[in-house]
Amino acid sequence: MRITRQHDGQTVRVALAGELDLASSGGVREHLEEVVREIRPRHLLVDMDEVSFCDSTGLEALICVRAVATEQGIDYRLVNVHGVALVTLQITGVLPLLVPEHDAG
Repeated sequence: MRITRQHDGQTVRVALAGELDLASSGGVREHLEEVVREIRPRHLLVDMDEVSFCDSTGLEALICVRAVATEQGIDYRLVNVHGVALVTLQITGVLPLLVPEHDAG
C-alpha cells in the first residue's frame, strides 16, 4: 500500500494506492489517525482512486478512523471510490456512512 498526503488549508487528502487488506489496514489506520490527532483538519478526504482491493479489515480501519474523526468534529469521507472497493462498500451497506454524498440511484 502506498500512502500520499496533501494538506491544503483546512483539508487533508490522503491518497491510497494498492490493496487495502490485512497486510496494510493497520498502517493505513495509523496514518489516518495520526492526521486526525496531529493536523486536526476540518475535512479529511481519503482518495480511493488507486485502491484495487478492499477486504473486511480495510473496511474496519476506514470505519474506525471515521469514528475518531467524527469525535473531533472532522468531516471524514471517501472520494473517488469505484471498482471492487465500491462494490465492497455497497454489499456491506457502509457506502452511505463513508461516502455520504453517494447517490444510490
